[in-house]
Amino acid sequence: MASQQTGRHRKRSDGRALGISAVALGTIIWGTVGPVVRLFPEGTEFQYSLIRNLTGVSALWLFVLFSKDKRRYTKQDIVPILVGGVGATLFFPFFILAFQLTGVGVAAVVSIGVAPIFVGLIAWIALKQPPGKQWAIGTVIAVSGVVALNWPSGDNTVSFLGVAFAMVAAFGYSMQATGMGMISKRHTPFQSVAPMFTIGTILQAPLSYGRDFSFLQDPVLLLGVLYGGIVTVAVAYAFFIYGISRIGAATAVTVGLMEPLTASILGVLLLGETVSIVGLVGSVLILAGLVVVSRPPKEPTQLVA
Repeated sequence: MASQQTGRHRKRSDGRALGISAVALGTIIWGTVGPVVRLFPEGTEFQYSLIRNLTGVSALWLFVLFSKDKRRYTKQDIVPILVGGVGATLFFPFFILAFQLTGVGVAAVVSIGVAPIFVGLIAWIALKQPPGKQWAIGTVIAVSGVVALNWPSGDNTVSFLGVAFAMVAAFGYSMQATGMGMISKRHTPFQSVAPMFTIGTILQAPLSYGRDFSFLQDPVLLLGVLYGGIVTVAVAYAFFIYGISRIGAATAVTVGLMEPLTASILGVLLLGETVSIVGLVGSVLILAGLVVVSRPPKEPTQLVA
C-alpha cells in the first residue's frame, strides 16, 4: 500500500514538474515579444497584432490539420472557447490603451501583476476550485517582484482611466487562461488554442481598419511578424496550455510572471538597458515566488497497518 501511494505521489510530482516547465518555456518565449515589437515604427501596434494573430492562427490550424491526435469539438467546448476567445480579444487592445494613457511601467504592473489574482478568484468563485495557501503565498511574493521590476519612474503620470484599462487587460488574460484550463483536458494544446485565437483575431481585426501596413515591406519587420505569429502565438501558447492541463490555470498564470523577467533580461542583453537596484530585488522576488508556487503540495500522512 505504501509503495503504491509513493508511486502515485511521484507520478503526480513528475507531471507537475513537466507542466511547470512547459508553462515556463512558453512564458520565456512570450518575453521575446517586447524586444521584437520595439523594432517596429511607433503607432503600428494594432497592425502588428493583427498580422501576428493571423499568422499564429494559420499555424495553429495547420498543426491541428496534420495532427493525428485530435477530437471533434462538442457542445461542452463552446463555453471554454467563448471565454478564452473573449479574453484573447480584450488583453492586447486594452493593454495598448493603458500603455498610451499611463505609461508602460504602470500598465505592465497592473495588467500582468493583477492577472494571477483574477485567475485565482475565478477558480475559487466560479469553478469552486480554491488555489490553496501555497499558491497565495507564492503569488503575493511574485506579484511584489513584478511591481518592483516594473516600478514606474518619476516621469510617469498615473492615469486612473489607464489603470482601469490595464485592469480590463488583466481580466482578459485571466479569462483566456481560465478557458484554456477548462478545455485542455479534452483536446490537444493546438486544438485548444486555435478556436480561441480565431475568435480573438476576428474581433480585433476592425481596430486595424484603415491603418498603414507599409512597414511590412521591410524584410526584417516582416520576419519579426512571422516570428511573432508562429513562435510567440502558436508554439508558446501550446506550451502554456500543455502546462495548464497539468498544474491548473491559477498556478500557470503565476508561473507566467516569468515573462516580464525574461523581457527585462533581454532588454539588458540586447538593447543595452539598465536595471535599478529595486528592479534586481524584484527579479529575485519573482524567482522566489515561482519556487514557492512550483513546490509540489504535501501529501496527507496516512498510517498503514
